[in-house]
Amino acid sequence: MKAARLVQFGDPPVFQIQEVPDPVPGPGEIVIDLKAAALNRRDPWIWLTPDYCPLPVTLGSDGAGTVSALGAGVTRFAIGDEVVFDPTLNWGDSEECPSPEFDILGAPTDGTFAEKVVVSAASVEPKPARLSWEEAAALNLGGLTAWRAAVTCGQVGEGKSVLVTGAGSGVSTFVVQIAAALGARVFVTSSTDEKIARAVSLGAEGGVSYRDPGWPEAVRELAGGPLDVAIDSYGGPSLAGALKALRQGAVAVSFGDTSGPDTTFETMDVYWNWRRVLGTSMGSPRDYRRLLAHVEQASWRPVIDSVFPLEEIDAAAARLDAPDRFGKVVLTID
Repeated sequence: MKAARLVQFGDPPVFQIQEVPDPVPGPGEIVIDLKAAALNRRDPWIWLTPDYCPLPVTLGSDGAGTVSALGAGVTRFAIGDEVVFDPTLNWGDSEECPSPEFDILGAPTDGTFAEKVVVSAASVEPKPARLSWEEAAALNLGGLTAWRAAVTCGQVGEGKSVLVTGAGSGVSTFVVQIAAALGARVFVTSSTDEKIARAVSLGAEGGVSYRDPGWPEAVRELAGGPLDVAIDSYGGPSLAGALKALRQGAVAVSFGDTSGPDTTFETMDVYWNWRRVLGTSMGSPRDYRRLLAHVEQASWRPVIDSVFPLEEIDAAAARLDAPDRFGKVVLTID
């Protein structure tokens, strides 16, 4: 089969389209012929981390396709079934946090930037019929992260007011739509009026520019008071500001550190206001199934920024850092 293999770490990374052996399913495994795959922030995190794993390796956590081979003991699916899959590996039985063996598909385990991928049958679910291949491929990692952050951790729902920082990222577009679909009032921060307007088209009530030093107060004014939940993937000044936008007893959910490894905020913003800072990444198998059940009955769709053929993976990788990117970057696989 054909695969886009990472052969050199760096910025930019070096990929090669290579012919590699077709995966063979072991007991309890399924081989999927991929129709589409999606990029995530995890991918550049890997290619910018020298010696993260042995090279060459096939990156990619997200994908959707049709079942092409079944391992021993797999009876739930048949050849030709249209499927998606949870890219989380070895989460375990706890809902609080994953097991010590937790990992994510796509390095060191070969991932989805290829014509085929082998996954555990336990992680596979029927593809939501109303989604295109590109939308279904984009859903899994970003949608799962968003669902856990918004619903499991943030408990968003009817009557809640929610701040989503950095509207425009793939996961943020999921958070906005999930929260709005569940009846929450959603407000965003972003870098441009255009991105704020697009977030409004997805269900947000409004937003403010995070370039304004007084944006936490502007968000509170826009919402008519302090908010119940903040969901942040940037860290740094974004998380510190989000805390100031919240009411007493509220929760700030953190699922990323795009700004860098360190965040500084006033300790009193937490303890004297009885606020909680809750960290999360990915989600449990139960979270994933709840996400898919929601998607089946909801009307929103994953936001696709751009689509590239697998052979143009270099352009797709560069698009991740484009200032005007809004939504997911997807690869199509013939």
